[in-house]
Amino acid sequence: MNIPTELKKEIDDFVNKAMQAWNVPGLALVIVKDDEVYAKGYGIREISKPEQVDEHTLFAIGSNTKAFTAAAIGLLVQDGKLAWDDPVTKYLPDFKLYDSHATQLITVRDLLCHRSGLGTWAGDVLLYSDAPAAEIVSRLRYIQPEFGFRAEYGYSNLMFIVAGEVILRVTGTSWNKFIEQRIFAPLGMQDSVLGTRYFGDRTNIAMPHEDIQGRIQTVPYSKKTQVRASGSIWASTADIAMWLKLQLNNGTLAGKQIVDSAILDETHTPQTPIKLTAVERQLFPSRHFSAYGLGWYLSDIHGRFVVRHTGGVDGMLSSVVMIPEEQIGIAVFTNKLPNSAYAAVPHFITEKLLNVPAHDWVETYLGLEKQEGANNVVKAAQTHQQQDASRAKDTRPSLALEKYAGEYECALLGGATVSVEGSGFHIQLQVNESISGILEHWHYDTFLCKWNNPVLGESLIPFITDGQGEVAEFRVKIREDWIDPLEHVFKR
Repeated sequence: MNIPTELKKEIDDFVNKAMQAWNVPGLALVIVKDDEVYAKGYGIREISKPEQVDEHTLFAIGSNTKAFTAAAIGLLVQDGKLAWDDPVTKYLPDFKLYDSHATQLITVRDLLCHRSGLGTWAGDVLLYSDAPAAEIVSRLRYIQPEFGFRAEYGYSNLMFIVAGEVILRVTGTSWNKFIEQRIFAPLGMQDSVLGTRYFGDRTNIAMPHEDIQGRIQTVPYSKKTQVRASGSIWASTADIAMWLKLQLNNGTLAGKQIVDSAILDETHTPQTPIKLTAVERQLFPSRHFSAYGLGWYLSDIHGRFVVRHTGGVDGMLSSVVMIPEEQIGIAVFTNKLPNSAYAAVPHFITEKLLNVPAHDWVETYLGLEKQEGANNVVKAAQTHQQQDASRAKDTRPSLALEKYAGEYECALLGGATVSVEGSGFHIQLQVNESISGILEHWHYDTFLCKWNNPVLGESLIPFITDGQGEVAEFRVKIREDWIDPLEHVFKR
């Protein structure tokens, strides 16, 4: 892409400033404008190692995978093998939600636009599971809805896993293979893979990083997390350029029609309205609406229609932004979580390409985070104060520790083992070996779990007795702020 030298320098300076502000080791970006491509890598793939990021470096794109899944369903609509508004049970007869009414009415379209009635992230701890997708889908019947079917927006990764199972049932081909054959191959996406297990002999791979106890650390990308059709793609910006071209050119690439324009139009059409937040109004005063299409967020900026999504997984954050009427597409991949560089950089480049006054998005986000951070500190302090204030002093468990030990079962998450090992008291959830921790007495029959995975933090776990001197169950929330808001009940 023929970007003026002066603009290239402005972009470089801004990217470097953003990376420094949030201590991001590596960043890759690509700009598509009028079918021309500009791609560049910045920084390193892993801290303390010299390998540089370039346009072929693989990053986990997280929920930017969802648009691929929606397009895959669209290809089946194009082929006449299903319809957007077919009932899910037409293809998955055993599929059930907690609400029988929703089970009967939910359609393939509903799977792709976050209106199933489930609350945001409800049951997402299942994404840690090693269980087959079909088993995960079978457990959805145990998740109580937060609101009425189709009544509100509730972000659900699990519904996209169901969509992947629909693809398998209709075609006899796994979601992975279908994406490879019908999207990756026609677009020439030779770098990209459908999860870490498919890395093969690839070595140009960014490592994920997270801030843990105030220090940036490399964290292992999980080989067992089964996010599947909701967020498992690893891609390079060189490959995503082809995806952006397809989207901006009404389903064509290099003169070949790969996806019908009507199919892409449907994915770019608002399906579920989303309330504009106070922060969104503050950041984008010219924005009039927000909605979810099929695998895409939809909104407006500076009088233009915007198609966008973000993704966060495995210590990485990504952003994809398109302005179809201006033939603009931008993707930014980063290998650090949290950071706001992945959002600030596309905003800056968008304003430059639209020739509107450019904000200093680094300072804007830093200011926002400072305020949010102060609020979070106050909120966390209040929570700890309330927690400490409610803690009864000088209490003991009502039973010997051995009485709490044993096997437990949760309809949604499966088994759990509580064990006494020497002087230690441990818990292991079978949903994934990484969800384990040490239990310390808090008060009465409640214990504080310090999870071994630092991302999970701590949880208060109350054990409940049956009145006969036996433990009947325990209850646990696992990082309810973003991993899963539900309280899970494990029974003996």
